[in-house]
Amino acid sequence: MKIIKPVFFFFSIVYLAGCQPGKTKQADAPFLEAKEVVRLNQLIYKDSTAVAFEKYAPLYEVVFLPQAVNGNYAIIVKNKTTEQYALVIRGSVLEFSNEGFQNFILQDLNIFRIKSWNYTDTVKEAYISNGAWVGFQNLLLLRDKKSGLTIKEYIEQKIPAYASIVITGHSLGGNLAYPMAGFLKNELPPDRGINFQLITFGAPAAGNAAFVQDIEEKFPAGERYTTSKDIAPVFPDTERMGELAKIIGLDSVLQLGKLNLSGIADGLSSENLLNIAGEILEKTNVINKTNKYTQSQKHLRLLTNKDEVSSNTALSVEAIFDKAYQFHKIDMYAELLGGTKLE
Repeated sequence: MKIIKPVFFFFSIVYLAGCQPGKTKQADAPFLEAKEVVRLNQLIYKDSTAVAFEKYAPLYEVVFLPQAVNGNYAIIVKNKTTEQYALVIRGSVLEFSNEGFQNFILQDLNIFRIKSWNYTDTVKEAYISNGAWVGFQNLLLLRDKKSGLTIKEYIEQKIPAYASIVITGHSLGGNLAYPMAGFLKNELPPDRGINFQLITFGAPAAGNAAFVQDIEEKFPAGERYTTSKDIAPVFPDTERMGELAKIIGLDSVLQLGKLNLSGIADGLSSENLLNIAGEILEKTNVINKTNKYTQSQKHLRLLTNKDEVSSNTALSVEAIFDKAYQFHKIDMYAELLGGTKLE
């Protein structure tokens, strides 16, 4: 009995110690929802970002605030009461300036050259447009004014493991959100445990089918919002662009059917013209399996525009492009998601 008692006492202590409550693991923060995220995308277009957030989104604070690099700009915002974050990437600057030139010429329209994308897991032969690569490289150069950290460094050093981060953007910002999201998910240590989500609005295609496959594998619950009449998300798919060009009334401006072109049948439309152009590009191998841009159908969230435009309505060039912009602008996405326009 003298031997048994000490042994029994020892195992009792071990058992009781094992039953003591340990540190409770912090619950993962839920992701911000699309209706909240679209508001953040509205605000990033404002001149004074921090002031705009104080006025229109007082529940959020800008924690990563850099200077733009070659027309590209992104911020990280945080919900003041939770560990919910968003990396918000600005779209194209609509002005005649160096930033506007960088956005439209060197990025939006820079699609005929492609760059190999090496931040994949198992997918091979992934490519993105040269324009998306240029913008992505600019985003990597952004540094927070206060801490001096890059986006990747800030997330690594300042954001807790149980936090959630939505990577988002509108238009060109959405286009660049794809490579930025793929890069961060690939390069940040998995033991950090940060939860990432991807939400874009009106984003043109960034890469080929292999690139999209990798993004879908990394972000199975990603959300890609488009509207039924926004031509930007189908760019540079000539077939889909032709369909929407007809819907928004481009034929009434170009009046291609009135052209007297030898060998081309009467009734030529912008849709036919774009289809012909697409066929030529494919047959001459300018567009092929490797460099053909595609979008995720798995992520697609289609919003329906209620405003109708008759293709028979005579509209000026200015009116057509204004209408196309109305279907594409971030305020339209906000309204369709139950939000409001900004002043």
